[in-house]
Amino acid sequence: MSLVDTTFADIPTQLLADWGQNVTYLKANTAPTYNTTTGIVSGADTSITVRALIFEAKPEEFESLYQTNDLKVIIGNAELGAYSPSIRDRIQYTENSKTRTGRIISYKTYRDWE
Repeated sequence: MSLVDTTFADIPTQLLADWGQNVTYLKANTAPTYNTTTGIVSGADTSITVRALIFEAKPEEFESLYQTNDLKVIIGNAELGAYSPSIRDRIQYTENSKTRTGRIISYKTYRDWE
């Protein structure tokens, strides 16, 4: 890690604590099983509560593919631990006292993989 990484490493944690909200990260089951007789896929997803910042995405942010109801969610590296995001994962959050579930359509990660 560089001096910059060391100096600013605690900033995301503090920003998430001050301005973030609790969301449930639903990590898709990595080894689902399919029963050919019943047609049922079994296996449980893993859910963890993390702090996240949620923003409305602008249509021009990603090749003009965002819709007006798309959101950008920022989660700190320490929040996810060993998990890496996948487009199979989902996020549950509260909006106007209702629980909403969002599908991950794209993700960027910035991690120190030492």
